[in-house]
Amino acid sequence: MKNKTTKMDIANILKEKSEVIALSLVTYQFQLRPEEWARYGTSGIEVSLRDARYLLDYLYESIVANDPQILVNYSLWADELFKGLKLPENTMHETLECLKVTISREFPELHYKASQVIDESLMALRTNQKHLLPINTLTPLNEQANQYIELLLNGNRHEALQFINQLSNQGVAVKDIYLEIFQAAQYQIGQLWFQSKISVAKEHYCTAVTQQAMSMLYPKIFTTQRKGLSFVAACVGNELHEIGIRMVADFFEMDGWDTYYLGANTPTESIVKAANERNADLLGLSIALPIHRSILKDVIEQIKPKLPQKTKIIIGGYALNQASVNPNWFGAHAYAPNALKAVEVGNTIAA
Repeated sequence: MKNKTTKMDIANILKEKSEVIALSLVTYQFQLRPEEWARYGTSGIEVSLRDARYLLDYLYESIVANDPQILVNYSLWADELFKGLKLPENTMHETLECLKVTISREFPELHYKASQVIDESLMALRTNQKHLLPINTLTPLNEQANQYIELLLNGNRHEALQFINQLSNQGVAVKDIYLEIFQAAQYQIGQLWFQSKISVAKEHYCTAVTQQAMSMLYPKIFTTQRKGLSFVAACVGNELHEIGIRMVADFFEMDGWDTYYLGANTPTESIVKAANERNADLLGLSIALPIHRSILKDVIEQIKPKLPQKTKIIIGGYALNQASVNPNWFGAHAYAPNALKAVEVGNTIAA
């Protein structure tokens, strides 16, 4: 079977049958430990089905990209999250094992390739690999970053904005505030949510305040001498995590580019329209979730023939920083892991 069925055949079957597989997986898990899982009730079944769908989405992306690390990273993330939620010990490990059994029983044509990918995640869990990203605490503005984070977590929005304004008035460069304070705050607060130490509501609140602080600094961003180059930026598909690509757009603006930031959840036709109206030299597309990798690829395939001939496409985002990236596979001209590198690459390929 492994020689007759292509990788894309397997991925497409997995996508088509994902709902059936998710239901079978959850049913099998609940049957193994009925008393333990029964205490979560109907809502527990619904949440488990949601999580099973996510798991299958990540398995799909791993198979399509031929990169098991996509599922590995998700499995490590989910394992830490489940521990923080006080779920039964080894829940993620058991889920992966049950998924292998479910696929083998009901869709044997998927078993060989799926098991190869799943086994990589099981090995990562067995060897206690960690998903959390290291945070650089040795930056010159580390103390100020910690003060800002504390203000956010305490719900002191006005004080946080005043603090950023004061730093700017004291001569701290906007780029340094972005990289060493805003970015550090996003990472730290994201990890606190991930470890179940803060609620999703608080995480959203902190992000909203940071976006307001970024807007407050715009008068100093838009004073740079212009280069005559145009950059259009957007999140593709149903991506709602926009702060990263917004930072990238602001860095291009500070470098003298004329930028047009489209924001989150941008429809494909809006991207094409903006790129043509602005005669874009560079189009930046971002995704935060690895399950949107295929969507990014599809979007680029759709829009590329409709863009100005000179327009180059650069891709990035948290999702692409978590696994290997071949821009050509996506149909893009370049990839950048962060805002600084994006500007450097953009100036090179748009020259």
